[in-house]
Amino acid sequence: MAIKGNAYIKTTWAFEERPVASSKLNTWDDRVEAALELIHFLLAHAWGGGDGVVRHASTNDLRVDAHAPADLSVTVNPGYAFIAKTPYKLAAATPTATVTPPSSQPRIDLVQARLATWDISIKQGTPAASPTAPTPDTDAIPLAHLYLRPAMTSIKSTDDATNGYIIDARTFL
Repeated sequence: MAIKGNAYIKTTWAFEERPVASSKLNTWDDRVEAALELIHFLLAHAWGGGDGVVRHASTNDLRVDAHAPADLSVTVNPGYAFIAKTPYKLAAATPTATVTPPSSQPRIDLVQARLATWDISIKQGTPAASPTAPTPDTDAIPLAHLYLRPAMTSIKSTDDATNGYIIDARTFL
């Protein structure tokens, strides 16, 4: 069994021992790890068995919003999801890094939640006359696509024909 993300952390501390000499450290009991992974698997199947955002678990469930006033970054709202049948939680609203506008042709970037690092990242697309969105990384789910135009000054929630805008890409369980 493999551990994915930060759903639980292995420990080597013996019960009620603080701190402990290295000679007294016990090893992780693989039965506990297997039980936790079984719980993750069963919970994932209770919500449909796939990867995606758990709808109505929190307000706006991992929705990507434009800033007010609008600028070249966005914010991902808190929420819960299952990624690779493992629970994922974003506890607080998280702003993304500033996006660099394309220079000559439009581009579509991907806002994704990554399980391995439990963070939000923006995966840059390729500029083209008719751009396509990049695919999510392994053990990541798409949250939104950012349609970016050359010489834009901000990212908005809707298309104003001048600036970049957000296209919701969440899959709900």
